[in-house]
Amino acid sequence: MRTKSFSSGHDAQTIVIGCDNHATLAVILERLENCTNYNLISVVRVSDLIRIINSVHPALIILNYRNNQLVQNNLCDFINKPKMPLLYLTHKHEIRSLKWDLKSSVFTMPLEYLHIQNHLALRVNSVLILKDQPNEDSRERSFARESIGKNFLNHKKNLSRYVLELDQKVRTLRKVKDRIKGIYSDVNDPTRQKLMSIVNSIKTSTTDSKHWDDFKIYFESTTPKFLDTLSSIHPDLTAKDIKYCCYLKMSMSNNDIGHILGINNESVRTHKYRLKKKLDIPRDETLQNYIKSIA
Repeated sequence: MRTKSFSSGHDAQTIVIGCDNHATLAVILERLENCTNYNLISVVRVSDLIRIINSVHPALIILNYRNNQLVQNNLCDFINKPKMPLLYLTHKHEIRSLKWDLKSSVFTMPLEYLHIQNHLALRVNSVLILKDQPNEDSRERSFARESIGKNFLNHKKNLSRYVLELDQKVRTLRKVKDRIKGIYSDVNDPTRQKLMSIVNSIKTSTTDSKHWDDFKIYFESTTPKFLDTLSSIHPDLTAKDIKYCCYLKMSMSNNDIGHILGINNESVRTHKYRLKKKLDIPRDETLQNYIKSIA
């Protein structure tokens, strides 16, 4: 553990830096040495990091670990009360997979920007200014954020239920159609023609395009701009690919996807594997995390 003081005033703030790469830690300290009005404490081990956080209640925590997500999970119980902002320095492709809860105040900066002389110092200064600003309506904003989070979860539950109910209706209609076909030979020609008309109506109402159109209306009302953003980033996706992306955006399991599409889990896994390759997602990032990072 190392401590540096760069205070030029009498209200110095403390910034804790956690980093398990000594070369990177040296660069971070160098980038911050010309800033004023704060004290620096740097640690390597996560256990020391937690101990320091509990002791000094820093104004900002800067983190760069081989597994930032694991550190985030270990810190979540210590940083929310009192509120402590986190600034993660991580590679660009890792930023998309980093997750935190609604109670955490998290900022990210690509590690590749660390070589820019003043970028980190300016980012730190901006975070501290934002943290220290008086906020008269903080309770209202907090309530609004909680409401947004609850509404989003409710939308996801309603959308999942809608998809499953719609699929169940389609399956029921298809069973009716098959039953009708089974009694063709037992009726006369006029009755057979009437039954054929009913079967054709069922075919029209259960086509994939009709099912998908109904789904898109509901999906876009709860997850606006996702499909537009996805199509602009990956214009070569097929309709089937896009369906999978929507289901993953809703956090559906392989069982749910297989039930909706009428296929087994192995087929779901195979298509997800091909989709990940088509999207050119790094091996150490999951398809679901990437999809969730869009829009």
